[in-house]
Amino acid sequence: MSQDFNAEQVSLQMADLLESFENHPLMQPPDTNPTLFFLFDFIRNTHKQLKSIDPSKLRQGGDADTQSSVAEVIGRNKFAKTLIEDTSGKLALLTGGDPGRPVDFGEEIREKARVLA
Repeated sequence: MSQDFNAEQVSLQMADLLESFENHPLMQPPDTNPTLFFLFDFIRNTHKQLKSIDPSKLRQGGDADTQSSVAEVIGRNKFAKTLIEDTSGKLALLTGGDPGRPVDFGEEIREKARVLA
């Protein structure tokens, strides 16, 4: 799995997605939307996890720990996409938002999340 995984490309895509989150109108202080912030923080932590993977181990095919870390990053990116595409209000309920008014992440964020997943 890790031989096909382009960590540099995924890192750039994640940084681009994080920038889109930072520029979202509901992320602007002082009234940052809790749901938007939760997803931003989840993706930021995933990005940090990605950056902690040793690139030399990826080039060598990866040991068990590297394989596990790559799988974790891929899984978290897929989960982030699922959460971003949720319109049921369940995510808002879990993050202290208004479940009757789920966040519209916008097409830019949705598309960038799809690319990552």
